[in-house]
Amino acid sequence: MAFRIRWLGTACFEIHGENGQTVVIDPYLDDCLNAPIRSSQVEGCDLILLTHGHYDHVLDVGKLVERFRPLIYCSREVARALSEQQGIDPEHFISIAAGDSIEREGLHVDVVRGVHVDFVSEYQRLTGEEFHGDGDGDFSKMLREGLEVLLGPVNPPEQLEEWMINYPPGEQLNYVIDTGDGRRIYMAGSYPDPGLLEVARTARSFMTLLQVIPGKTLQGMEEAVVRYGLASGARIIVPQHHDPLMEGAAPTDLSTLRSLFERQNVAFQEFIPGRWYAFG
Repeated sequence: MAFRIRWLGTACFEIHGENGQTVVIDPYLDDCLNAPIRSSQVEGCDLILLTHGHYDHVLDVGKLVERFRPLIYCSREVARALSEQQGIDPEHFISIAAGDSIEREGLHVDVVRGVHVDFVSEYQRLTGEEFHGDGDGDFSKMLREGLEVLLGPVNPPEQLEEWMINYPPGEQLNYVIDTGDGRRIYMAGSYPDPGLLEVARTARSFMTLLQVIPGKTLQGMEEAVVRYGLASGARIIVPQHHDPLMEGAAPTDLSTLRSLFERQNVAFQEFIPGRWYAFG
């Protein structure tokens, strides 16, 4: 028995399980710099799992709904925003929260707590200074200043401010997916908060799709990211969300993570975007 999985850039994955169900996580393709395919090339989608509602996790939900008519599992706030912004019929949404479980035609998913990165705290950690923006209340300038510290001298998309306003994050959710053969995939789309170590231990995963905070933000956080990944018990760690989010973003150096995981005899497997990987 086997499952197939491919990484489609940022936090987007397409998973074909042994149970015949196809899961898509955080669809963001058509506006993504590094996506290897368009949303029209996704092969299947029986259900969509959303970790949170930021634009780089949800912009192509509506397009997949038009093609496949899947169920969408997300927080209530994210469902409301997607209905308003993308015109998705509310009948497609199932609102969930940490602690819930999903059962669908042989597929079992546990919904667990996540933590989103706090951009203000990261700014302070990296600069040693309080983040005040430019002081005149200009949201665009404040956003750009923060992004340059975290990611480098980026060129944000023109719609960034609009997207940030229209797509609120909602509750941060992670998922433990049973592929149908008893092996578990942990979608660990979270900041490596120490408070999540116990949550990660409950995953008992075969494979962990581990969020790696990108660019400069990874500096000094490598050991925390590794502790979080190791806590899940995974034999295979797949990094995600480390690819450049915007034009000009500094590349993310994964070499320290690779070395730390391999010292613990855990495989650190970087997926080539768009390539299918089968695990039997």
